[in-house]
This record gives sequence, C-alpha cells and structure tokens, in this order.
Amino acid sequence: MDGVIDLDVPDRRSVAPLSRRWRRAASMKVPALGVAVLMLFGVAAGAVAGQRWEAARERGRQAAEASLFLAVAGLNSGGGQDGLVIIEGSVAVTNGGPMPVEVAGAENAAVVMVRGQLTLAPAATGWFAASASITCPQDAADAARPLPVGLSVVTADGVRRAVTVQLQLSGSRWYELVAQSCRALR
Repeated sequence: MDGVIDLDVPDRRSVAPLSRRWRRAASMKVPALGVAVLMLFGVAAGAVAGQRWEAARERGRQAAEASLFLAVAGLNSGGGQDGLVIIEGSVAVTNGGPMPVEVAGAENAAVVMVRGQLTLAPAATGWFAASASITCPQDAADAARPLPVGLSVVTADGVRRAVTVQLQLSGSRWYELVAQSCRALR
C-alpha cells in the first residue's frame, strides 16, 4: 500500500502532541464576568485614547489657524496727483481665530503697506500705521473693490505665514478721499 493514505488511521507523526499544561489551559473554563470586564476595560481604554488623539489633532489645527479681519481705522493725510492717490492712515486688524497670533506688515506690499508688529489675543484688535498708493478707479464699481493687504502672521504653532487680507474701503474716510481726489484729477 505504498502511495495510498488510509484516512481511518491518524498519522501520529504529523501532529505534535500538546503538553499537559497547554491541554489543561485550553480546557479551563473562563468566567464570563471576567471576560466582560476585560472587554469593557478595552473599550473604555480605546475610547479614552481616541478622545485624546482627537483633542490633540484639534489643538494642532487651531494652533495653525489664523483668521484676521481688517478695517480702515483712521486717516492722517492724503492727496492725489497724476491719477494716483497717496494715503497715510491706520488700519485695525482683529484676530478672529482661537489662538494668539503675531501680526506684522508684509514686505514689498503693492498697494497698501502696513507697518508695525503686534501680538493679538483671540478677539483682540490692534492698530497699525498704513500707507496706500491707490490708482484712480475708472468707475464706481472699481472704487468699491476691496484692496489686497499683505500681512505676515506667526501662528501659535510658531510657523510664519504670508497672508492676504481684503481691506474694504466702501464707507470709510479713505474711500471719501479717493473719490474726492480722483474727481478733482479728472
């Protein structure tokens, strides 16, 4: 019977016998209450770890967030010549984010140049000296367009970011000066 396998007789060479200790451990009855307690402990530990992980992610997201609002705060001087209005004044910057940020004027600003540097707490407002070189608009729709203002922001995570915030002129003293100066230049 070479080459034939008898399925009725177990082959003792292919299965290693279990030691007594393992057989006894495998046949032990585990109390259901103990298993339930261990499972509840595992679920609770997983929930706590998940909550801590999510909270850490949220803190990291907030630390990298900057939400700034910009408005015209004052007008010191201004005038127009050759289709260009030069304004010296101030702008107010409000931190609408959840963490403190350090705000400074960006270098090489094209239209509005903000000068100074302040650390703003959440919901705090800081005032910055500003100057603007505004080309006289062609029509009223152009005059109402907000001006881009470059700012440098260091968020709570320590990273410096260059941001552009829109400065709304409509209804401000700057808007009145631009309108009057450009009417006079035409």
